[in-house]
Amino acid sequence: MQKYEKFLALDDDKKTRIINASMQEFLAGYKKASTDNIVREAKISKGALFHYFGTKEQLYAFLIDYSMDIIKCEFLDLADDLIQSDILQSIWQLSLVKKELSVRFPAIFDFITSAYLDGALPPSPELEALGKIRDSVFEGIYTRADFSLFREDIEPKIIIEIISYTMQGYVQSVTAEAVAGASEHHGARVRKGYDAYLGEFERVLNALRLVFYREGNR
Repeated sequence: MQKYEKFLALDDDKKTRIINASMQEFLAGYKKASTDNIVREAKISKGALFHYFGTKEQLYAFLIDYSMDIIKCEFLDLADDLIQSDILQSIWQLSLVKKELSVRFPAIFDFITSAYLDGALPPSPELEALGKIRDSVFEGIYTRADFSLFREDIEPKIIIEIISYTMQGYVQSVTAEAVAGASEHHGARVRKGYDAYLGEFERVLNALRLVFYREGNR
């Protein structure tokens, strides 16, 4: 973040005002976001905003960088400690971590979810890193998995592939539902509906356990 050194040199209170005002405004989508609204809410001049970031797009990129740094630090640190030999239990625990982070960092959760779903700009390397983080975590889950928990009559590789495809399909369905609604910002809609998603997700995992696990491990 060296190119944002002018902004980073500000006092914490001012930085927080600018970050919060910017994230809130970008929830409407990149194209709809107004720098006039940002500077009014942050109580700074428009010249100061562009002095710190150069352009609206660079401000947006900074917010993504900032959010991703926190997500990677918080999520990956917790994820590594929660992964265990039971694949489905690991996946469930990680979904609870995501819920916890959405409560601890609602502004970041709302912003990064909205930015991921917005599509107004070409995908940035930072947002594409979300997929890499997910892949890295799942690789850790599969590496530590105890395949003896599975049924003997189905190859573990096939079971893992079906679990993986099911997870991908569920995420896509939640994403589609968030994008379809127009009454509320995408990120806030996902966060506020998280308990309902968790309930449904738990039922999906339980169904997978009934189908693919040995009877004594269900």
